[in-house]
Amino acid sequence: MEEREKQTQTTVDYAAKKRRIILMLLAYSAIYGVLCIFLPNEDSPLDFLAVLPMLILSVSWCFLDATEHDYRIGRLMVLTLVLLFIVGFPIYVFRTRGIRGFKTLLLTTCLAAVMVACAFSTLYMGFALGWVE
Repeated sequence: MEEREKQTQTTVDYAAKKRRIILMLLAYSAIYGVLCIFLPNEDSPLDFLAVLPMLILSVSWCFLDATEHDYRIGRLMVLTLVLLFIVGFPIYVFRTRGIRGFKTLLLTTCLAAVMVACAFSTLYMGFALGWVE
């Protein structure tokens, strides 16, 4: 009985950590949506630094999820998640969840929608107040 309660508590801890990371990703998506309006167009190192927190949070979510589901992430998958996240993440999600991975991908689409909505609202406010030309 105690072993089962301990296992349930561990699962809840992983779920809470994953939820916290998702909330941080949501907040950073909104912040990045505002930042991308003010970043220079051709400054790739600055773009990389602006996107780096989102990549770190996303990869850490994948590792927490893999630990929760007793899934081992191989070296090639780690490399793909870090260097080509847009390809590696759907592969990881479908490997761990199967067809139910579409729900997780829908969440990432919502994060992107928040980023775009914040960027457009910032751009609109910038035009209205004369901050952006």
